[in-house]
Amino acid sequence: MANLKTKLGSLTLENPVIVSSGYVTETPEVLRRGDSFSPGAMILKSSLVEEEYSKVVKPYAPHRYPSTRFAFTACEDGLMVGATMSPFPLEWWAEWLAKNIRSFRTPLIASVAAVSLEGYVRGAKLMEQAGAPALELLLACPAPYFRPFKYSMSSDPKVTAEICLAVKAAVKIPVGAKIAPLSVVARAAHQAGADWVTLGGVNLSAPGIDLDTLEPKQPSAISFHGSKVNKYMTLRYLVSVASFSKTAHISAHGGIQDWGDVAECILYGASSVQAHSIFMMKGLSVIQPLKRGLNDYMDKKGFASLDDMKGLILPKLTPFNDMLAAYGDTKGKVIARVSEELCNGCGVCEDVCAFDAIHVINGIAQGLKGSCEGCNLCVADCPTKAISLDNAAMLKRPVVKV
Repeated sequence: MANLKTKLGSLTLENPVIVSSGYVTETPEVLRRGDSFSPGAMILKSSLVEEEYSKVVKPYAPHRYPSTRFAFTACEDGLMVGATMSPFPLEWWAEWLAKNIRSFRTPLIASVAAVSLEGYVRGAKLMEQAGAPALELLLACPAPYFRPFKYSMSSDPKVTAEICLAVKAAVKIPVGAKIAPLSVVARAAHQAGADWVTLGGVNLSAPGIDLDTLEPKQPSAISFHGSKVNKYMTLRYLVSVASFSKTAHISAHGGIQDWGDVAECILYGASSVQAHSIFMMKGLSVIQPLKRGLNDYMDKKGFASLDDMKGLILPKLTPFNDMLAAYGDTKGKVIARVSEELCNGCGVCEDVCAFDAIHVINGIAQGLKGSCEGCNLCVADCPTKAISLDNAAMLKRPVVKV
């Protein structure tokens, strides 16, 4: 059986599936429920010390202060979330944690937000004294009530480093940083001593992985568009961050729907995976199949530990600029090839081709070498897997630092 353990600094997690801070970690009752399914860790709902809590929440939502709540709408395949702060300041969480943490099997990680450097330090010390085994600094929440403050939700790498350095100097427990979607910010947090970096939302995306062949599903690592958009954004960001340090612990967050998504994030360089919406939509019991599916996959592929599979896909991806530079060499060579034995003449390939490069003739699809641009659409859409790309290996180049 594969070893699923991973480490957040000095804190060992039994598995890499972390319930991220949010709706399903904002009350003691739901935390108890999550504990029964043994995730790697649960991160408490983010909050601030009481003085700053009132400064942030009261002016923005006086009709709800001091009681705040989540507001979200369930959609067909996800959630439209309007998140609010924890209904409790950090002082409340610290008091509860001190009384209850020993009754939990799962590590309960504190999430500290602030609007000043002093607020981060005070909140971190408070949660350490309450018994939190680790804490995550919230530096990536898009909520508008944080925007007026320099030390809150900053995308400035200097501010990020300043916060991480101050908190690391103030506490002895492991400290992670949930950061803005910029690789320079991730690097700054890592160099300032953060024990892990949690990736938030991103703007670009990366291709999924064929978990059987351990190959990208598309040649390009950049600008891939498709379903599970949040997951592909997370994978894209992993490309830009995982390459700067082989030792950094990156916790991937966004778009996790099944164990395969967990495996893909690790193959892209993550050491742990944070999920939340899936637990809102399907319940915390899905923690078990996430762990079981990952374990079974690792056993099947012969991965003894997470380190054995971490980042394996990165050298197989091609950056966008390299794709453009290779066009002259690949034009007319990376083209569609049809297997007559597998083709059923359905015509899907002909319908999707924008270059008029493939036609069904006498019941069999045939490619036109001079017109094919190797876009891969016919390959992706063929229902019988009858089409492949000749010379696709020409598109593969080692990934570069982004």
